[in-house]
Amino acid sequence: MKKIAPLFLCLFLVGCQAETQPIPSASAQTATVEVAQSDQTGLPQVREGFKVEKWADVPNARSLALSPDGKTLFVGSREGFVHKITISESGPQVEKFQENVDGANGVCFVGEDLYLGELERVRRFSPPDGFDPNAKGEVVLEGLPPEKHHGWRYIKGSPDGRIYIGIGAPCNVCEKEDPRFASICSFTADGQDFRVEAKGVRNSVGFDWHPESGDFYFTDNGRDMLGDDIPPCELNILQKGSTGKHYGFPYRWGDNQPDPQYGDQAPSGVEFTKPLHNFQAHVAPLGCHFPKSEALRNAFPSQVLVAQHGSWNRSTPIGYRVVTVNLDKPEEPAEPLLWGFLNQDGTYSGRPVDILELPDGKILVSDDYKDVIWSVTKL
Repeated sequence: MKKIAPLFLCLFLVGCQAETQPIPSASAQTATVEVAQSDQTGLPQVREGFKVEKWADVPNARSLALSPDGKTLFVGSREGFVHKITISESGPQVEKFQENVDGANGVCFVGEDLYLGELERVRRFSPPDGFDPNAKGEVVLEGLPPEKHHGWRYIKGSPDGRIYIGIGAPCNVCEKEDPRFASICSFTADGQDFRVEAKGVRNSVGFDWHPESGDFYFTDNGRDMLGDDIPPCELNILQKGSTGKHYGFPYRWGDNQPDPQYGDQAPSGVEFTKPLHNFQAHVAPLGCHFPKSEALRNAFPSQVLVAQHGSWNRSTPIGYRVVTVNLDKPEEPAEPLLWGFLNQDGTYSGRPVDILELPDGKILVSDDYKDVIWSVTKL
């Protein structure tokens, strides 16, 4: 059954590179930039104790979704197509699953069903026939905002079976009456009970749930055109059972610093939630992943993995790597796990997007610039 996403008639009033420390003010900072070292293998660099390999060639590889049996991986893109990868002993077998899609970034599983988050709708594909190339699927949600700026939907199934979806602001910085903009929303697997979970989120393209607490963690990309060093990009937390918190956009950023354009227009009575961790400005944090296996949780105790897509408008480029954030000490700089995509001359050879864990313990990292999926394995 098709469901229309609510339009909410009410106004939206309420709701490394080694990094520097969280940014308390608009003062300048100096970035330390890691660059690719000469490597005859053509592989990126990886933290000691791990091995990196090219796992599969996939054009414009973005969001990743693994079937419950661990045998099929779906890969979204920003180029209108979705790829299906069959995982076997002989290696990953890549084929095109969907094409000519208006926004094909978001893919996720809820139970046995695959969901595809498009610009204005969400479709569901049920096995076995639903996984055939060019299967039509079933529209479960439609009526999403048609604006294309920040319109690449990121979706993920929650532990309670709901589907979370990021709906970015249709601008660099602005106010919109439709409360779905600049938010993370959720709905049931049948497209019902659409609601806003987090407000004031400029553009989140990655989130995950803590495997023990159930708290919801998500990345957010800070606004542009304020210089090289402000505002910070963010890692945020929404505690389990909470809903409707406001994370600042467009009125506040960082540790509640007023935005120069919209800072004096903040609705009265709104309490803004500070980031858990401030990344450097313009690193563009996307995929966010908590290790699930015991071996990886031991390797990354109390840590979350974040893919930094990399800057596009900074005089000295930064990002282009995968980092870990220590949740016990979130004020400390993030530590690089996978890097080496940024070259000495400021050009780059790869841009990490999403992170996913296979049952065998491999960490997959999609790269929409290199058109590959990397694997990181603990030695």
